[in-house]
Amino acid sequence: MTSAFGSLRHILTLRRIFVWAFLLSLLSLALRQSVSIDTDFWWHLKSGQYILQTASIPHVDPFSFTRGGSVWIAHEWLSEVIMYATFSFAGWVGLLLLFGGIITTALGLCYYRCEGKPFVAAVAVFGAALASSPLFGLRPQMFTFLMASIFLLILDRYVSRDSSRLLWLLPALMLLWVNLHAGFALGLALIGLFIVTSVMDKEWSKIMPLLKTLLICVIVIPFNPNSYRMFSYPLETLSSPAMQTLIQEWFSPDFHQNRFLPLAALMLATFAVLALSPRRVRAGELLGLLVLSLAALRSGRHIPLYAIFAAPIFARHLHDWSNSKKPFIRMSKGPATTVQIILNLVLLFLPTFVIGRQLVDFHRHKSDYESRRFPRAAVDFMRSHQLADQVFNDYNWGGYLIWRLYPERKVFIDGRADLYGDAFVLDYLNTYHAEPGWRQNLDRHGVRTVLIEPHTSLANVLREEKSWRIAYEDPDAVIFTRN
Repeated sequence: MTSAFGSLRHILTLRRIFVWAFLLSLLSLALRQSVSIDTDFWWHLKSGQYILQTASIPHVDPFSFTRGGSVWIAHEWLSEVIMYATFSFAGWVGLLLLFGGIITTALGLCYYRCEGKPFVAAVAVFGAALASSPLFGLRPQMFTFLMASIFLLILDRYVSRDSSRLLWLLPALMLLWVNLHAGFALGLALIGLFIVTSVMDKEWSKIMPLLKTLLICVIVIPFNPNSYRMFSYPLETLSSPAMQTLIQEWFSPDFHQNRFLPLAALMLATFAVLALSPRRVRAGELLGLLVLSLAALRSGRHIPLYAIFAAPIFARHLHDWSNSKKPFIRMSKGPATTVQIILNLVLLFLPTFVIGRQLVDFHRHKSDYESRRFPRAAVDFMRSHQLADQVFNDYNWGGYLIWRLYPERKVFIDGRADLYGDAFVLDYLNTYHAEPGWRQNLDRHGVRTVLIEPHTSLANVLREEKSWRIAYEDPDAVIFTRN
């Protein structure tokens, strides 16, 4: 008994327990962000169901009446299959744990790359997690977050240890990534960035293996259902005015919003600690930090990539700076006392308890979470009253309508802005804002039902139109039908 307790004293030390408590805290943060269901989640789920039920990957749009039969690049097909398969077998709790695990693993790999474990590294990674958290959710982009973290781990290990064997994992990962999400282009960009940083740091022997790896990664890209089309698709997305206009995560972060303040804190703290650190920052490291800082400031979508790149740099220099000062607190490395064991177990229990409560609460109140952002009651009304087809809908509700109403009804528009094209999206926005020509646009598409938010410009003008009447209204949605 005494020997068993002695073993526990060595196992249940603060340093050991802290790492697990920290990872569980990251999981709790990921779950808290994921319960706010993303607007595109629903059509991703329906796409996964469609692929599994038809045993085929769609190449034309099956979900809308305005673009039905048009070419659709289903670049997230494998993510969508994983999402629907998880939902079928494990329900909402399974989906939450899947994406919470993906996010936590990505951040855990970032922690592994950091110096100053466990405490300094935890500070850096928790800052990265808070900065990235506005982008967390039940969405295929989280697979890109994980793949980018794996790429950074392998590239960092190659640069620091000069082990080229690890590089040959990247083409295999690229083959998987190109079927998960169009963010695979970030993998190519990261390899290119490490080539440039190796040139700046004059590490000439490391350049050729990186170039060979980059070439092989490019070669495997066409091995996907859309073949060579995936070379141009990411560029088309980046250059699309419709995507930049409608999708908020492509906007620059607004630092007047509290959710982006952790990003500002991480950026400022990183450059401050670089100035204070006794270790000189490498030229290539500084270039990478500047490039990804610019990317994050131009588009919120790139914040997670910046965060997991910057966190190890922040940790390294904070660790060096703190070691150059006399520490305020010296942590004991010996076995834990009985009181310390109890406190450490409490530290481990708290995030576990929070995670359990989050999962139970979401399971019990799924419909409430659904109704917070989506017109659940209005769609129930549409289904029970058999309203006319050709429904003009809010852009952010299109995916939800696909999940609830397809195949009986098809949508006017949904989150696949790349499918609809810039001209169509601009026409939609003009109609939504009741700009001149809105009547003609509704007539051109044969719209007989409108489902939108009650206080929009279009809702206001339809209230005054004699040819339209209100069929249903609640505080969140209003349905108009033609008389």
